[in-house]
Amino acid sequence: MRLQELVETYIAFKASLGMRYRSQSAVLRAYCRAMGDIDIEDVRPGAVLAFITGTGPVTNRWLECYRVLDGLYRYAIGRGFAKRSPLPADTPRHPPPFVPYIYTVDELKRLVAATEILQTQLSPMLAQTMRSLLLLLYGTGMRIGEALSITLRDVDLKSSTITVRDAKFFKTRLIPIGPRLASVLGEYLSRRRQLPMPDGDNSAFLATRTGLHLNYKRVNKLFCRLRRAAQIQRESTARYQPRIHDIRHASAVHRVVAWYRVGAEVQRLLPQLATYLGHVDLRSTQQYLSMTPELLREASLRFDRYAQSEV
Repeated sequence: MRLQELVETYIAFKASLGMRYRSQSAVLRAYCRAMGDIDIEDVRPGAVLAFITGTGPVTNRWLECYRVLDGLYRYAIGRGFAKRSPLPADTPRHPPPFVPYIYTVDELKRLVAATEILQTQLSPMLAQTMRSLLLLLYGTGMRIGEALSITLRDVDLKSSTITVRDAKFFKTRLIPIGPRLASVLGEYLSRRRQLPMPDGDNSAFLATRTGLHLNYKRVNKLFCRLRRAAQIQRESTARYQPRIHDIRHASAVHRVVAWYRVGAEVQRLLPQLATYLGHVDLRSTQQYLSMTPELLREASLRFDRYAQSEV
């Protein structure tokens, strides 16, 4: 059996189970291109290791590639398509867990202010579009992919809600928004409707000048420009710089801090936060709540008040 045939059969199998399998499919197809159009049994362990390793130190990419290919070869061996797996028997130590960057309120303000540098005659709405995107991400805690997929019909400013359709885990949810964010989006929408709407109300809400959905790669490059202009960075030895996705983490942490400050029952409210963020369970939400100094201080104050009342 040819390697490409195996990969496409495996991807189709995953799709039949109701899985999106998008990023994994990209890894498998890149693997095919790297190995060439060869028979499964002709794949050499050295070539597989070179593909997985790539360049530079071991990262989460190494482990992700290994897991994807391990699933492929387990499938192939289980169905008699292959006799052995060419994957390395020993895996390196896992890199330290990734720690999201929790932006401060001041840093978020600097990011929003920095959008002015994107204003050009060629793209007169780009600055306002990126400003609206940043405020939308922080105000709702959306995933970046969810925000970029929103259409005009999904934004209901009369009821102050946004519909996120067919998101992660194939779920659709309704997100309420506050009056300040609704005002920002309303100002953007009045100008957005002057741009082309190729699909009517199903056209992109956050759009290019041609009315199409913003591309994630372009948005990420623009965000890196904004981050540098706002002078936001980790220490020089860090492996990763702050990401646009970290705004979602900051939104969740800031919400919990605000609950602590007003004396709310945080443990009772966490399941509601999980639903709001579109998580399938509370464990996913807890991973977002990095213990920042601010969050630690508020939690400590809450415990102090509790301990004093018990004494």
